[in-house]
Amino acid sequence: MKRFIVIAAACLMMFSTAFPLPVSAADPGDGLSTAEKMEWWNEAKFGLFVHWGPYCLYGGVYNGYRQKRGGAEWIMNRCKIPVREYRAKATTFNPVDFNAEDLVLMAKNAGMKYVVLTSKHHDGFAMFKSDASKFNIVDYTKFDRDVVDELAKACKKYGMKLGLYYSHAQDWNNPGGSTARKVMSEGWENPDSAMVDAFTEANHGAWDPIQLERSFNDYFHQVSLPQVRELLSRYGDQLAILWFDTPTRMTDECAQEMMDLLKDYPHIITNDRLKRPNFAGDYKTPEGKVPKPEDVEGVYWETCMNIGSSWGFKSWESNWKSTDDVIRTLIMCAARGGNLLLNVGPDPMGIVPDPAKDCLKGVGEWLKTHGEIIYGTQRSGLYPQWGECIRKDEGKTTSLYLCVYDWPSDGILKLESPYRASSASMYDNGKSLKVRSSKGVTTVVLPQRPAGDFVTVIKLNLAKKLPPVVLKSNQDKFFEIADEN
Repeated sequence: MKRFIVIAAACLMMFSTAFPLPVSAADPGDGLSTAEKMEWWNEAKFGLFVHWGPYCLYGGVYNGYRQKRGGAEWIMNRCKIPVREYRAKATTFNPVDFNAEDLVLMAKNAGMKYVVLTSKHHDGFAMFKSDASKFNIVDYTKFDRDVVDELAKACKKYGMKLGLYYSHAQDWNNPGGSTARKVMSEGWENPDSAMVDAFTEANHGAWDPIQLERSFNDYFHQVSLPQVRELLSRYGDQLAILWFDTPTRMTDECAQEMMDLLKDYPHIITNDRLKRPNFAGDYKTPEGKVPKPEDVEGVYWETCMNIGSSWGFKSWESNWKSTDDVIRTLIMCAARGGNLLLNVGPDPMGIVPDPAKDCLKGVGEWLKTHGEIIYGTQRSGLYPQWGECIRKDEGKTTSLYLCVYDWPSDGILKLESPYRASSASMYDNGKSLKVRSSKGVTTVVLPQRPAGDFVTVIKLNLAKKLPPVVLKSNQDKFFEIADEN
C-alpha cells in the first residue's frame, strides 16, 4: 500500500465543494444513527496502524535480494516464496520482546486515540488463536501467545479504542484464498521469472499449486468467515473498528454474509474495502497521501500512511518521516475533516524501530499543547495558500484555527471567508491581534513571527456559530487500493 488514485463519481454531491453544508445522515439500523456511531471516531483524528506478522522475519530480503517493489509485508507474493517454505519460516517467529502495553502506551503518549492491528494480513497468518486455520501464532510457533488478545486487554486497560485489520479475501497460505497477481520482476532476480509469470497469469495470480487446492468459496466459508466470527465472539463488545482490505475475487453474496455477522454489533465501524461498490462501509480509505478537499467533501474518511516507506518491517529502511512531517500531515487531515492512521511495523522481536518511536514521541509532545486544534475539529471549507484552516465548534461559538506556514512579508494575513470574525489571538500565548472582516475577506495584523516554529497557529473567533456539518457514507466515490490487483 503506497499510494491512492481517486475514482470520482459521475454524479455531483448535494452540497457545495466550497463550503460545508448540512446533509441528512442515514440510520445504519438498530436505532443508531451514523452520527452517533461515528462520533468518537470523528473526534479522535489520530490512530496507530500496526502491520506485523512473520513477514517481518525477512525484513524485505529474500535469497540475498532486496525486494524491488512494494511494502515488505508483500514479500511472499512479490518474491513468490513457496507456501511450504514460508510456513517453515513462520514456525521460527518468536517475538519474545513484544509487549502489548508498551505498544498501546506508545500510541497513547503520541496523542493517538485508537490502535488498528493486522489480525491477519495477506500471508494468511493469524495473530490470534484460531480453530479455522492452524496457521496462527498460537498453534504454529513456539511463541504460543495470542497477540490480538494481549492487545485487546492493553487497549481496555489504558482506555484506547481497539481496531482489527483483517484480510478477508486475499490469503496466500490458506488454499483458496485470492492472490493478487504481481510479476516476478517486482520481487527478485529469479532465473525462472518467465515460467513463474506464465503460471500466475493462468491461475489468478497464484504461484504455488497448494494455493489452488480448494475454491475461493470454500476458503471464504472455511477460513475467512469463521475467523471473523471468532474475533467478534471474543471482542465484539469491545471492538470499535473492523478494517477490511483488498477484496480481490469477493462477491456481493460473500460480502453480505460478512455483514450479517456484524448485525449484532451495530457500534463497530467498518471501512469501504469489504466489496465495492455495493458495500460502502462507514468511511473512505485513501492511502499514502492526503486527498484533495473536493475528493472527500461530505464523507467520513481516513488516510492510512506509513511512518517509513513500508507497512511491514524493512531491515534497510532509511526513509523515516520526521515529527514535523507527521504534524503537518495531521493538520492537513484535520483541515479536510479526516483522520490520520499512521503505521509502524515492529521487527521480528516485536519492537517498534527507534526512528518511529522518536518521531511519535515528538508528535505527542506537540499535541500536549496543540491538541485543541486537532481533536474534535472538522473541515472549515476554507483552503488558504499560506497554510491550513481548521474549524472547531464549542458551546455557542465557532472558532477557526489558522495554521500558518508561509508568513506574509507585510505582516497582514488574509483569509478569503464568508464568515465574520469577532476576535483573533495568537494560540500559543493568547496575545490579541487586530482583525477585520469585509467583503468576503478577513485580515489579521500579525506580530513578528515566533522563532523556531515551522507552523504558527492563530485562533480566529467567529461572530456566530456555524451550522453543523453532518457527514455520510457515499457509495459513489472511493479510492483505489494500490495492491488489490
